[in-house]
Parts: sequence; structure tokens; C-alpha cells
Amino acid sequence: MKIPPHLGSNFKWCFESGYNRTHGWWSLAERSLHINALELKAVFNGLRCFAADFRDCDILLRIDNSTAVAYINKFGSVRFPHLSAIAAEIWQWCEKRNNFVFASYIPSLQNNIADAESRIADPDTEWSLSDKAFRRVWEAFGPFDVNLFASLNNNKCEAYVSWFPDPGSIAIDAFTLSWNNLKFYAFPPFILLPRVFRKIADDQATGTVIVPWWPSQPWFPLFCRLSLSEPLFLLPDFSLLSSPFRNQHPAWRTLSLAAANLSGKPSDIA
Repeated sequence: MKIPPHLGSNFKWCFESGYNRTHGWWSLAERSLHINALELKAVFNGLRCFAADFRDCDILLRIDNSTAVAYINKFGSVRFPHLSAIAAEIWQWCEKRNNFVFASYIPSLQNNIADAESRIADPDTEWSLSDKAFRRVWEAFGPFDVNLFASLNNNKCEAYVSWFPDPGSIAIDAFTLSWNNLKFYAFPPFILLPRVFRKIADDQATGTVIVPWWPSQPWFPLFCRLSLSEPLFLLPDFSLLSSPFRNQHPAWRTLSLAAANLSGKPSDIA
């Protein structure tokens, strides 16, 4: 197995394995780390995405950072303990699966596929509720089994479904799963709301969805029809939403959100 990780920027990481590619975003805390630490973390993310089910394998990593290569192949170093700690995590993770990992250097100019992946970015998929706002939603409608449309950085439940291969997700692409037996929490991109409501109806599912309070939208009547009770309103506030890309949502002064428990079960639909 060959995985070329690539540090796309101080905002995101990306890598590919064969024909499989993925990327993700660094948290605010991670962005303050040295580039060598981020390269090692990108390696670990790649392994957890693409090699979690591998056993008794030799894994070749192609990395465009010579320091990361050295720390992996030499099992760390006494010079920079924080880098050694990440390298140790990688080796311990591999040892549990009886996998052997070896890193080799690839010049950045030759890392074309990962570089192309690094240029993919959609900030609007990474907005999440603040912890304070989510606690209100949890108290009103929780607990939840799974967080749909989430990522390593913004998940609100231990079990979550991501857009792309992700180090911690239980599955990829929520629309490919059955929602029938899930009690889910979802904060999807607004453009996907019509599809989300149709999926709830088709799967006869029940879950909590965060929506913008836009009564004039074509999807709003269906939202009301699927609602089991009065929504919980989340009024405009500069700290209501967070994202790895921005300190605050550009429309925070006027954006009102609503959390509602929705059901597609025929017995629940009015």
C-alpha cells in the first residue's frame, strides 16, 4: 500500500492511496503547530483513513517532507519530543495491526495528485454549531446515535458520517446509508436541505436537523410537514457558528437557525 500525504496549506491536509483521495481541515489549535508536526499528523490521518482494516501489511509512505520521513523511519528522535510523540503514535497504531510502515521522500513537484487534492476546498461544508448552542439542541432533542454530514473537526457525536474518507468517521456519504434505524443529528449545507428532507421521507427516518429560518424557501413547507414539534430557535449571534476557515459566519447578524425533530414515518406526517 502506498500513501502520499501532502500538506496542502496551514488550513488543510490531503493525500491519496491508489485511486482513492481525501482531504480534511486543521483545527485552530493544530494550525499553530510547526509544519513538520502537521506533516506527521497528515500521515497518521492518511493511515487511519485508508489502512484501518489492513493487517500484516507493508505500507510505503511517499512524503514531501524530509523531517517527517526521518522521524518515521528512525522511530523518532530525542531532539524534538513533540515530533517523536506523533511518530510513536503512528508506529503503535501500526503495530496493533501487525503492519510495517516505511517512509520515502518525494519532491513536492512530483506530488501532483495530492497537490491537486489540496486545492479542493469548500468552506461552507465546515460550519458547525457552537458547543453552547449544541447543548441546547441536545437537551431538547437528544441523545443522538450519530452525527451526519460531519468531519474530524466539527463532529458533535462520537459516531459521525463524513463527506470524504476521514480518520474518525464510521462511514462516508450519508446519502448512501439507510437512516431508518438511526436517531441522528444533522447540520447539512443549506443547499442540500431539499435532498435531506426527501431522504427522511423516503427512509421513514427520525432525526434532528438544523435549518436556517427561511419561510420563503421552496423546501420550507416540507420541513414543517415533517416536524414533530415546535422548533428550537437559535437567534443570531457572532459565536453561534464556527469554522476552520473564518472566525465568524459572514451573515451572523441576520442568520436565525432552527433545530427541529423531523420524522418521515407515515404515522407522524401530518
